[in-house]
Amino acid sequence: MSPGEAGLPRAAAAVPPDAASRPGLADLLGFRLAALLAVALLPLGMAGFLQVAAWREAAREQTMAALMSETLEAVAPEAGMIREAQGLVAALARAIPVFRDDPAACDAALTAIADSMPHISLVAYVPADGRMRCASGAARGNFADNPVFRTIIERRAPHIVVNADGPISLSSILVVSHPVAGPDAQMGFVSVSIPHDSLALATGQQAEIRPDPAQYAFVTFNRDGVLLTASTGLATAEHILPAGLDLSSLAGSAARTFDATTADGESRHYAVVPLIPGEVYALGSTPERPLRIAGWPVAAPFLVIGLMWAGSLVVAWLAAERLVTRYMRRLARAIRAFASGSRVVAPLEMSRAPAEIRDVAQAFLRMTDTILHDEAELEDALHQKEVLLREVHHRVKNNLQLIASIMNMQMRRARNPETLELMQGLQERVMSLATVHKELYQTSGQADVRADELLADIVRQILGMASAPGRAFRVTTDFAPLHLPPDQAVPLALLLTEGLTNAIKYAAAPPGETEPHLALRFAKGPDGRAELEIRNSAGPAAPAAEPVGTGLGRQLLAAFAAQIGGDLTQDHEGDQHRLCVRFALGPAGQGVGPPGAAAPAGREPVRAVVASG
Repeated sequence: MSPGEAGLPRAAAAVPPDAASRPGLADLLGFRLAALLAVALLPLGMAGFLQVAAWREAAREQTMAALMSETLEAVAPEAGMIREAQGLVAALARAIPVFRDDPAACDAALTAIADSMPHISLVAYVPADGRMRCASGAARGNFADNPVFRTIIERRAPHIVVNADGPISLSSILVVSHPVAGPDAQMGFVSVSIPHDSLALATGQQAEIRPDPAQYAFVTFNRDGVLLTASTGLATAEHILPAGLDLSSLAGSAARTFDATTADGESRHYAVVPLIPGEVYALGSTPERPLRIAGWPVAAPFLVIGLMWAGSLVVAWLAAERLVTRYMRRLARAIRAFASGSRVVAPLEMSRAPAEIRDVAQAFLRMTDTILHDEAELEDALHQKEVLLREVHHRVKNNLQLIASIMNMQMRRARNPETLELMQGLQERVMSLATVHKELYQTSGQADVRADELLADIVRQILGMASAPGRAFRVTTDFAPLHLPPDQAVPLALLLTEGLTNAIKYAAAPPGETEPHLALRFAKGPDGRAELEIRNSAGPAAPAAEPVGTGLGRQLLAAFAAQIGGDLTQDHEGDQHRLCVRFALGPAGQGVGPPGAAAPAGREPVRAVVASG
């Protein structure tokens, strides 16, 4: 059957007739791009580029060397004060045990030291309990709950820390401490407090010898990354520090320089030098300024080269857009539309495209024409196969129902109860087979059967044939919407027929009730295997059940369970008989459909409690 007969249009030929002819040199995409790029890519002055790069690097190194020198010079007074304070506390730590029992003499000694050093606001000895008993000016205080005290006492080593609110000095101070060791344990520590104003004053004395003090900023910090001093003040120091950089990562034994950006987005040069190796470090910075060579910005040659590159990129982009990109976009849209299911192939305007792209477009159109033709033939064959298969299931179902009707006519003439019971069992099995084929017939385009619908139909049929005046049952069903291949659906239907027939035959009402109970369940177990369970009430006087029963029913149940590869068990639990078969689902029954799609519209999984009779 042709695509036109199947309702699918053939791809329209949109490439000019001469597209298949041998293209000339000027039509080749490679030649066109090479010609345009040869005009755009002029000599870029590689020698000038390298020379400017060398000048730029030399100018940067000179700036960094000047910054390093300025940093060392600016923080030299601070370094001197801190070293002096470190030496003082180290000496006092050895002398304090002498004054431990004479607080007045200790106060006098420390006061004399503080008076001789105007830049020091407090010299103190603080025992391990936090109660300051010896200090310059006879100051007293309890620092047991002070975080600075806890930091120093836990350190158990010489330490430098900043206290933004000194409780004695009543100002921001730099605390230089040294532990005092006793005979058995740490007695406390000696500390010297240096106000930040004194440090700033000492640094400011160097301001007039710096070439441009407004362009330089300096901070000091300890090995833990805590700021000690800042030339701009601690409150505004964050505006000159590198953004996102922990100062403790800069602590080291060697000086170094680097570039970074502040939190305000300003690019600055930085130099790190150790004031007291392993303890205190200085960080100097200056804004990054445009470098100039002979009055011209260093970036000028780079700008020329950049403009040349930009021009070449623009020309290359325009060439690619005019020669390649716009045609490839058209072809890509057609391919995406065809891949997404659209079978209407619109004409492609490729008359001015390069020969290579015209060849690709022509190949695409030939491919779509072939695919459309093959799809039409496959759809016709598939439709015919589905119609024939549905017809087969429909006729088999009709034939089985006809056989069941004939058997029903024979049953009406039977006089022997044994014959009547035998033919009724055969009729139930035939109707079960008919139900399987009915489900296959009603399932269009699929090769499996909905287990919940199949089992529910069989239960209704058997209960309908088993009902009689004075013979009523209370039936509970719970069937999961699993899918079964026909190879499993047929023996499972027959097994259900046989098991439910036996359950009805031997069911008895529980104590205190008038109706026997029947419970049927089909679901997937925790191990992934399907499980069909049939329970019936047996009454209080029921004997203990045998493993599988006897006679023809026992043989049929075992045979049907073997056909589906299942394990059959039958036992007696309390006042109930239980028949259970577990088996692995076939390829079509590995799971249920997605939520909302397991059951067709208006058909929910079977789960009900009904009364039969």
